[in-house]
Amino acid sequence: MTAFVKECRQEWKRLGVPDLLADEMAADLEADLAEAEAEGVSTAEIVGESDPRRFAATWASERGLVPEQRPQKRRRRVWPWVVVFVFIVLFLSWLALQTVGTSHARNSPPAQVPPARRATVPNLVGKRACRAEKIALAAGLIVRGLPRSRCHSLVVAQTPAAGTRIRAQAPRSAVKLRLRARR
Repeated sequence: MTAFVKECRQEWKRLGVPDLLADEMAADLEADLAEAEAEGVSTAEIVGESDPRRFAATWASERGLVPEQRPQKRRRRVWPWVVVFVFIVLFLSWLALQTVGTSHARNSPPAQVPPARRATVPNLVGKRACRAEKIALAAGLIVRGLPRSRCHSLVVAQTPAAGTRIRAQAPRSAVKLRLRARR
């Protein structure tokens, strides 16, 4: 038995062709190949394919011994749709939370605004600009009029004056400083 016939025999066994029929097909193939060789015809011309497994599968299928192989269906990619679905669910959940939060806010009574905190403006004149800014911020005031190179400057004037009571953290609660470069 030639190597080509042996490989065909193994493929028929793998495909589940009964042994009796596989032996018969192998004997037929062996006889056909021997006859062709005696006539001077090459094996490739008789068989038509160089792959013994493909040849064996085709021949068994043509004889009805194995079902024809259907072309495999192309697998669809599912993960992009899963990502889209998760995104939509998350978006709708977020939207539901937003509408629940706003409807709750509409139905609840208005929040009580705490009374404005009053702060006393500290005396910042004579202090270095960086130190004056820290003191004003600690008192709850906003500082205006400070250039970038402020740490070496001295505060020579402030508005409003020290001791004035103003609302802390209000838009108008700014303390304006006038600086002089320190020498």
